[in-house]
Amino acid sequence: MYTFPRMTTAREIQRNYRKIFDLVKKTKEPVVVMRNNKPEVVIMDPKKLSEMQAILDVLESREEARTGKMKELKSFKDLR
Repeated sequence: MYTFPRMTTAREIQRNYRKIFDLVKKTKEPVVVMRNNKPEVVIMDPKKLSEMQAILDVLESREEARTGKMKELKSFKDLR
């Protein structure tokens, strides 16, 4: 189930960064930092970031295989 991400302001980060960092560590949920009512950056748990990157890598490789952009390697020489 998708939930809307937590948000905070750049000013709140300046005032209470430790509290927000601890919240991200505890919940493993990202916090979107807003500046001038626009999303500026996201603070997220590094393990979750790694998991997301792994998922994106798998999806990208599937797309490459689907579109024929992959090359079958028969030996280490084919890596060049």
